[in-house]
Amino acid sequence: MGNTRAWPVLRTTDLDEALNLAEKLLSVASWYDPSGCYLDAWAHSDDEVRRLTEALPDVQVSWYGKGNVGLPALLSVGADSIAQARESLGIWAGISRGYVLWHNMTWPAVPQLGLLNEEYKYAELQVAANSHTIHCEEWSAEHTVFVHARPGDDERPAWLAAQVGSRVVGPAEFGW
Repeated sequence: MGNTRAWPVLRTTDLDEALNLAEKLLSVASWYDPSGCYLDAWAHSDDEVRRLTEALPDVQVSWYGKGNVGLPALLSVGADSIAQARESLGIWAGISRGYVLWHNMTWPAVPQLGLLNEEYKYAELQVAANSHTIHCEEWSAEHTVFVHARPGDDERPAWLAAQVGSRVVGPAEFGW
């Protein structure tokens, strides 16, 4: 049991740029399952819940208000492809803050850094829309791409980012 660490590798106001970088990072993965992807968005008003559920009708809603009823609400939906994740997050980003997370994947071994094994357990990739944090607690005008990896494997995210022309742009935060 353990938690990932999440390193930001891009902050941008252009959601397409963030999703393009995520797609490039997925191409560096040793393996990933395109359907191993889901999106979560937070709603803080009845209007946001209505707009988010109208935009993606297959969404599941979990209520987190007092007694597990009422606002805020977390809305979740799966995605079977990068294109579907891109479309869904694009719609939701215009309404609220949320993220897309690819979790069924493997980062490659990097022997030159002493990372001799592929990483499956802690390998994740995330694009947080309208947020600087993985949990999307606070709204931001920027979108953030996070590489999740094993705690202590601090060089892996930097290596992954460098493979796609990016770099780590901030400190790691505790993941899931």
